[in-house]
Amino acid sequence: MKKKRFYKNVPRNQTWTEAEQGRQIDFADKYDEGGIYSDKFDYLRPETKKKKKKLTPQNVRRFFKKAGVVLLCVAVFCAGYTCMDVYMIRKGMPDRSALQGEAPDSALNEISLGLSAEYIESVSLDGSVMLDAVLSQAETEGCNSVAFDIKRSEGSLGYRSELSVADAYGTVAFPSENLKASVEKLMKSDILTVGIVCCYMDNIVPANDASSAVPGSGGEPYRDTAGNMYLNPDSQYAYTYIKDIISETYAMGVTVFVLTGVDLPDEVSDGYNDGFESLAQRLYSDIGNDIKLLRAVNVRLGENAVLDDSTEIADKLSDDLGDDGIYFISASGDRALIKEKLEESGVSRYILAD
Repeated sequence: MKKKRFYKNVPRNQTWTEAEQGRQIDFADKYDEGGIYSDKFDYLRPETKKKKKKLTPQNVRRFFKKAGVVLLCVAVFCAGYTCMDVYMIRKGMPDRSALQGEAPDSALNEISLGLSAEYIESVSLDGSVMLDAVLSQAETEGCNSVAFDIKRSEGSLGYRSELSVADAYGTVAFPSENLKASVEKLMKSDILTVGIVCCYMDNIVPANDASSAVPGSGGEPYRDTAGNMYLNPDSQYAYTYIKDIISETYAMGVTVFVLTGVDLPDEVSDGYNDGFESLAQRLYSDIGNDIKLLRAVNVRLGENAVLDDSTEIADKLSDDLGDDGIYFISASGDRALIKEKLEESGVSRYILAD
């Protein structure tokens, strides 16, 4: 008799297409007692081996891409800290952002400035190619300011002046062609522009207007042993001329002025109200306190001043200048070494010239 075969689950009241119910039985189900799972023989199970990723060109590129990103981030991080360090060391802005314990709203004339200035010729402030060279040199030498002659010792002016006296007597010589733009460009690079004004020593105006000069014994303008003439400190005309020069360049952006030639020769000084204090007081009163006037202290250093065993800098210079003094240093030799020796000696305000 032929054996009957069953292809349907009719007797079981099920069909082959019916969805599965419940869950798949796990190996450890037999150890599940009272809802608490326990598998004390789990250590006997063979460990599932992870498949090793195949080394493909895509994987290699992905690895090097990630490594490159990490290295770039590290490089940017390190470069940022290095640049910040260099900036903080070299760029001690000598304006209100570089106050030495002063309030931010203090007047400029009350601020103690730290100036490491490089002396430059007035013609270098052209707002263009020569100015770029000045910027590069100042940054290389770590200077935070540059100083130039506004009024020279012989009486000539180092900028394009519109004063009637300058036009009448032709006092402008080798000037800065674009002082205002140069000051702005320097300031954007955190370099302060310092103007040097030789006040009373002048061989141009006294020669053209004897009433503005210190008179000699014969009525003609007084001359010292070197043949130099001087503006009269008690003359309102002479004072106005100096004040107008400072006011004119202040309008062009210069805020720090170094006054030289403020003392008459000893043989005539007693009869006049000369000196830095007297002149600075009048200028502050008339122009205002948003300028800083400094008194120049001239120092000449020899060629051996930079030697390790030399004490010349320590003997000739100190940091006891007060708030209104600055050294004008004439020196030959390696400027970087001179600057290093000055900083080692604690000198914080100076103009370094050749």
